[in-house]
Amino acid sequence: MHIRTRSGAARLLLLFAATITACGSEPTPPPAGSRVEPSRIALSVAGRSNAAASVAAFGQTVAAVWTASTDDTPDIYLSVSTDEGATFGAPVRVNDIDGDGRASGEQAARVVVGAGNAIHVAWPARRDGRSVIRYAGSKDGGRTFSRAVTIAGATQTGARGWHSLALGYDGGVHVVWLDGRNAAPMAHEHGKQPSKSAHAAGGPRQDIFHAAWKGDSERSEHSIASNVCFCCKTAIVTAGDRVYAAWRHIYPGSLRDIAVARSTDNGATFGAPIRVSEDGWKIDACPDDGPAMAADGHAGIHVVWPTLVEGSTPRKGIFYSTLSGDAFAPRLRLDSGESDPAHPQIAADHHTNTAVVWDERAGDSRRVVFRRVSDGAAEAPQIFNGDGVSYPVVAAGEQSWIVLWSVQSADGRSVIVGRRIPSTAKP
Repeated sequence: MHIRTRSGAARLLLLFAATITACGSEPTPPPAGSRVEPSRIALSVAGRSNAAASVAAFGQTVAAVWTASTDDTPDIYLSVSTDEGATFGAPVRVNDIDGDGRASGEQAARVVVGAGNAIHVAWPARRDGRSVIRYAGSKDGGRTFSRAVTIAGATQTGARGWHSLALGYDGGVHVVWLDGRNAAPMAHEHGKQPSKSAHAAGGPRQDIFHAAWKGDSERSEHSIASNVCFCCKTAIVTAGDRVYAAWRHIYPGSLRDIAVARSTDNGATFGAPIRVSEDGWKIDACPDDGPAMAADGHAGIHVVWPTLVEGSTPRKGIFYSTLSGDAFAPRLRLDSGESDPAHPQIAADHHTNTAVVWDERAGDSRRVVFRRVSDGAAEAPQIFNGDGVSYPVVAAGEQSWIVLWSVQSADGRSVIVGRRIPSTAKP
């Protein structure tokens, strides 16, 4: 495997672009019942616009990835913390080909962290005129990465992306994505008009595909479901030898509800989709706002998603549910109902606690909302404001929740900021 390295000078220059206001040592525990203010995180590559973050944690290791772009060169960068987000190291470029980092908020680069300093990153890109998903891995905690490879779309036509990434119990990598290889000819190509059948369905055909591999083994690939909503992010998690994939499905009548398919053989096969909730959102288009999912330390599966809520002023709401046997529990609403929430993400700790983040309208701008959920009950939300706030993400550390999002900086470029929020986890 080819390994790329960075010169010491280059790494030193990049170090100044990754900062955090918290000290490296843990603070003295506060008195019981008092509230601990979250410490601030700031990540960026100098001279670039930084957006579309993702974050993952394993033990004390936290890995953040994002797209750092000049006018014509989008690249994927990663910064790693080994003290649960108290400090972060210098950003390292993940993609080995300049500009090979085409990503956005709903199609961000995704990262997972495993045992033995393993870090895996996957992101959408364009190669030889095709929409593809690229992958690179690190065996040394993110200091160096393998050459990127195309894991989906190397020979297929059609739109492709909206992927998600997870690690199996055996260290295997699992990816799910939306794939347009079976769309009507020309319906997906840039500058071409989709077919009448595509317009009738609200967009070109997209199917859900899954791929898995371990180490240097050959990748398996197969379809999970067909004719799904065509531009909402997907989600995938693992719990033992079970693998769960989530997406926005198109049910009869063009109802765009969330579905989850379950594999009981480590991703070799998947069962029929389970409808998470009958929300009744009828729309002949894609909401461009998909589900998120997390598995807790007791193999509990948690899903969060946006859907339209009818009323005097119809607007989206953020809802949460857990899997119980072969069905999902009645949905729990998390937003206040007074804003325009979007882009939810969720993380779960080693017990049964979860934390959900989303962005929502606040006057003429947007803000980030962080809300814990434990035992089916939601705690009071925490609010974080900023200019140009968008697409928050969250990960569960051993004693903290790590939350990141994009904001506009004083020079007009976007940067990644966030908070390290102490956990009040229940066993």
